[in-house]
Amino acid sequence: MSESLTAIDAESAPKPSLPSWQIQICAIFALAVWAHSLLWWTEPRDMSLFQRPWFEHIVRYGPLGAFAHPFSNYTPAYLYLLAIASLFQSTMEPMYIIKLLSVGGTAFAAFAVADLVRACGGRAKYAALLFILPSVVINAALLAQCDALWSGACVFAVAAMIRGKTVPSLVWCGVAIAFKAQAVFVAPFIVGALIGRRAPWWQWMVPLLVFVAIMMPAWLAGWPAWQLAMIYPSQPSWIPFPGRLANPWMFATEFAADASQKFYWVGFATAAGCSIAVAALTSTSVKRPMAMLLLALLSSLALPFFLPKMLERYFFLADLLSIGLAISYSSRATIFVAVAVQLASFLSLLTYMYFYAHPYPTFVGALLATAALIATCVLAWRNGVRWPDLKWRAALPRPASDGRTTA
Repeated sequence: MSESLTAIDAESAPKPSLPSWQIQICAIFALAVWAHSLLWWTEPRDMSLFQRPWFEHIVRYGPLGAFAHPFSNYTPAYLYLLAIASLFQSTMEPMYIIKLLSVGGTAFAAFAVADLVRACGGRAKYAALLFILPSVVINAALLAQCDALWSGACVFAVAAMIRGKTVPSLVWCGVAIAFKAQAVFVAPFIVGALIGRRAPWWQWMVPLLVFVAIMMPAWLAGWPAWQLAMIYPSQPSWIPFPGRLANPWMFATEFAADASQKFYWVGFATAAGCSIAVAALTSTSVKRPMAMLLLALLSSLALPFFLPKMLERYFFLADLLSIGLAISYSSRATIFVAVAVQLASFLSLLTYMYFYAHPYPTFVGALLATAALIATCVLAWRNGVRWPDLKWRAALPRPASDGRTTA
């Protein structure tokens, strides 16, 4: 009798509850402020080579006159924002203005992840977690980079495509590619979705038209059109090594940087094969949100994983999509993928910042990226991602019972 009463009491006892979501969000932002403050006062090594000279050029010639001639190896999309930020040049040191612009990019990316989570039926408020991801904090508070802008636009594109809104998705694709060429990491997913949704031919032109529209102000201000068109083709020449990202090419960077150049074609061919595979798989998955999100993540993870000459920040889009996956479809598997991707990204950045001469931490990151890639493929298969049904097989001649061929 006493045992049964004890059991009843245990069941009726109040269970500990988590803090309200408002308290959780406040705690996240308090942690974000603390994390940003740790890195805020440090000037990154690229600041004196790139962002600061660009900012000073804009201040010298004015927000409009600065575009009369080329002054950056970035496309003008980011430089427009830098020109607006230059209006506040008398209020604080340029480095802090540039970093604030990057934090604004983080907010934009957080809204994008929230939109993605809503498209998948998840709890969008937890997109605030983005502000405490190590790679995001480092990207904005230390490196003052703009990766949140192009990645956020890609995430908006994925969310729109999951909802079946192809034109808004393609507009966001154009915005993303106008900021960084790395937006092509999501291209196989977008192409496959367009094929699966049987998009009319004119929609395929939308990203190009948006890109050209964003370039137009700089051209009208005096930046030669040919030099605008050649910004992206000329960028790979700035990277004279196999890569700094946590992928298999990091081993070549450390042990055979020169000899590995003969094998770049292997990476390009593998990435091309992955692109075709992702596009084909996406074309059959356009009505399943989780499958779509997994394939978008697979695209953004596989391409920088296999390609050579990838910089330490190029898992950034995979960081955003993996956290969106973990929030939308929380499970051990999705959380594992998000953590593995984030650690691979973080170890790449850590090596770039502190272990430049001996990138051994990135080797561990490469193993984690491999695990994340395999886990994403397994999750996609378990969620019904399949190859297209090759209906043309039915039209092939079939051997008859007597050995003759029949139609």
